[in-house]
Parts: sequence; structure tokens; C-alpha cells
Amino acid sequence: MSCRGGGAMTASEAAWRRLHPASLAVNLVPQAWRTLRASWPLLLALVIGGDGLSGDPLGLQLFDLFVVVFFLVLTLSRTAVHWATLRYRVYDGRLEIRSGLLNRRARALDPSRIQNVSLEQNLFHRLSGLVELRVETAGDASTEGLLSALSVAEARVLQRELQEMVGRAEPTPSGDQGDLLVEMSAAETLAYGLSRRSIGAVAVLTAVGMELMARLGPQHQRELAWALNPRVIGGAVLGAFAVSWAFSALRAAWRHHGFRLQQLGDRLVTEEGLTTRRRVEIPLGKVQLVRADEPFLRRRMGYGTLLIETAALGFADGAARQAEGVVPMVGRDELPGIARRAAPAIAVDPWTAELLPAHPRALYRLLVARFIRGLILTAVCVVLAGKWGLAALAMLPISVPIAWLDWRKQGWLITPQAVISRRGYLTRRTWMVARDKLQSVHVVQSPMMRWHGLGRVVVRVAGSDVHLPDIGVAEAHGVLEELSPEGSPGQAVPGQAVLDQAVLDQAVLDQGVTESPQSPGVPEPTPVEHHT
Repeated sequence: MSCRGGGAMTASEAAWRRLHPASLAVNLVPQAWRTLRASWPLLLALVIGGDGLSGDPLGLQLFDLFVVVFFLVLTLSRTAVHWATLRYRVYDGRLEIRSGLLNRRARALDPSRIQNVSLEQNLFHRLSGLVELRVETAGDASTEGLLSALSVAEARVLQRELQEMVGRAEPTPSGDQGDLLVEMSAAETLAYGLSRRSIGAVAVLTAVGMELMARLGPQHQRELAWALNPRVIGGAVLGAFAVSWAFSALRAAWRHHGFRLQQLGDRLVTEEGLTTRRRVEIPLGKVQLVRADEPFLRRRMGYGTLLIETAALGFADGAARQAEGVVPMVGRDELPGIARRAAPAIAVDPWTAELLPAHPRALYRLLVARFIRGLILTAVCVVLAGKWGLAALAMLPISVPIAWLDWRKQGWLITPQAVISRRGYLTRRTWMVARDKLQSVHVVQSPMMRWHGLGRVVVRVAGSDVHLPDIGVAEAHGVLEELSPEGSPGQAVPGQAVLDQAVLDQAVLDQGVTESPQSPGVPEPTPVEHHT
């Protein structure tokens, strides 16, 4: 029998392989941590839940102990079954994996669907000389090929076999030097953590504080209420933000310590991590889109963040992850160059190109949306803090200039090679999508958008949707026709009709005329028929 990739199959390739014997011990603590992290709301409720809800405190304590023991037994059993039943092999041009005791599962991974291969080493892997290999495929929200404990040499061999099956060269070992693109210092890593959003952590700390206050006796509650004043409340809020920022900085240092981005031939390689070292190889041909995030504080530092998405989904830190390659801190002057390395087909620089604006009536929608959100936030603050919550009304006047800036900074562009979209002021995001990666294109309209004669173009690639700013509905359908399969990027001047129409429409709005102005040598654009 021969492999699909050619060549005779050896006995070692046909034989089933298993995890390293040390897998049971190595995976026990990480599996326990994942179980606790997934069930932390229940455990938090058990810790701070009121004893007054039960007339039998001893019975409640026994129930809590039963829950903890149940989670420990579940962790042990899952780890043991995973080690005892998992088998894998490279056979007939595919990676085959079998696992399960009662519910058995067999997977055959086609190399053409493999998006990226990553190697991870946590502290226990390093002590035992093992590594975890993850194979992620297109469109799956889980890691289809997860081999949690292999020797480093065996993982390298398997990685080479997977790449040979799709016709790529042998992977470069981690010790070899490629073209180094980004290398983050410790100060940049901490700055990345400090510039991340902290509202969610502050909300959690506030909820925990209110729960602890509720558990105090009536006398202590009255004393605490008497002691509370605007100065104390302000100090508590600042303290919550300080704790949140410190936690975010430490988390960034743990996750992205020693970050390096290299280009090795036809793939990008990232390495990062303090206790868990993670190495990911992303083939350039699998990159679906590139996104640049530039939050306000990070922009003031002169940095941005680049996210490189493949068609693989997956999970990281307990949350759904789409961007396989995250470059946390990139100098703003270096963002265009790194983006072009990740997606060579995108020949436009969104930071210097003149983007087309959002429709003027889109500003009204932003103002109404900000006003409604401000009222909802005020109502929540009043419920939580009483009359002090009315202070949130001060945010309503601020929302007007923020909405204007948000609308002002929106932009979009269609080129023969790419689709560009930019949105946001406080958290500015720029999407860059190669046109040959588009899966589908849609025009969507909410009731308010129909009332204002607006439409929004949504382009889809494998794993993500990219929304262009709100534009006129006729113009949106023109973009839809331009990006349809019939509008081939190989034509003489693809996309130019859409750009010309957008410029002429904007001139009509600015000059208040009823006919499109004509320039010498520019033909009258063909009207786009709008079907409702």
C-alpha cells in the first residue's frame, strides 16, 4: 500500500502510536485547572453562598464537599481515559486519531484542511521533556488533533510528516534563526497588559464587594453606609481599576513573555510564554484575514496589535479564539510591513491610502445608539448605587463627540486585491481581507437603516465576518455586484466603478446638486438597480 502523497508506506507509519507513559502525571494538574476554570461560578457560589439559606449548615458543608470530590474524580477519570485509549498514526496520507472508552471516536484529518500546527510546553512538560502537539483544522471550534504528551523528537517527526503530506518543506527547528520580524521586550509586554480593557474585571470586583457587604450584619451595614461618601467610593473604584490593571499586566507577562515573530520560508512562526511556552507555525497560504487593533491608550504609546486569522477556530484561556497569530505590540510605523508579510496578496497600505467615508446619515444612527446605551447604563447604576447612579448621566454629553469621532474615523476601500474596513475611535480596528479568500458577500439592513436608506456590506471568510461602514443602499448593492464571483479581480480595472461611484456620490452630497458632476474623460457611471 502507498501513501496518497507518494512513496511506499513503512511499518512504523502504519502502526498505531500512543502517548508517552508520563502523560497521565503530566496532564493531571492542567486538566484539573481547566476543570476548575470552567466551573468557577459554581465554586464561587459555594464559597460565598449564604449559610442562612439552609437550616442545616452541616448538611450544606457536606454537599459542598461532595461537589469538590466529584470534580476531582471527574478530572482523574478523564485524564486516565485519555492516556489509556488515545492512539494515532499517519496512514494513507492522513492523520488518524482514535480515543474514548465508552464513547469511542475515530478521526481522520485531511492535510489539506490543516490550518496550523502548534507545540506547547507547560512547566510539567518541560520537567518531563515532553511537548503537546495541536493540529487545528478549518471551521472547527475545537482542536481536532490534540496529542497532549509526546517526546520532543516524536512531535518533530509527526510535524514533518504532516507537512510532507501537503508538499511543504521540513519545519525549521526552534533553535534555527529565520527572518526575525518582531521581538517584544518585558516593558512592551507589561504595557500591552496595562492598555487592555479593565471594565470587566472591575465589574467582577464590584459584584464580589457588594456580595460581601450583603453578608455583613445589619449594624455593620448601617456603619458602612454611614462611612460611604463620594471620596470613599471614588477611592474604591480607583483601587478596583488598579487591581484590574495589575492583574492584566501580570497575565500579559505570563502569556506573552519572550514573544518572537519570525518568517521561515512560506510560514510565520510565533513563540511566547513564561511557564507554558507555545510555538505556532502558520502557513501564509492559510491566512484568511489580518486585523489591526489600535486602542486609544496603545495608540498614544505609538503601538498597535496585529491579529492573524486562519480558518481554524479553537479555544485559548477558556474563550473562543479566532486569531491564531496575535502580535501584541507592534510599532505603528511597522504595522503595514508586518501586515504585508502576513498577507502578501494585500498590496494596499490602509494607514496611508485614502479610505472612502461612511454615509453622513450613519452618524444619526450612532448618536441614537450611544444615547440609548447611556440611558441603560444609568438605569443599571441607579439600581446598584441608588441616587449616586445618576452621575452616569454625565456620560451622555460626552457620547456625542465620541460618536462623531467614531463616525469620522470609519472608512472602507475595495481594491483589485483586497477589501479594507476601518471602524472605531477609542478602539480602532482595521480589517484587511484578500479578495481571493472571500467566501460570501451580503448586504444587511436593519429597520432604522432602511428608514435612512442605508445598507451595510458584510464579507465573510472562513471563520469571520467583516462589516464595512454604513453606506447608501444603492452603493452597497454596487459593492455586492463588484465582489460577486462574476467580478473577477483579474479584469483590467476591477473595483474602479465602485470607487468612482462612491466619489461622485460624496461630491453630490457635498455640493448639494442633483446630477453627478462630470470630469473630462470620466464616463457617466451606470446606475445600479436596487431590488427590495
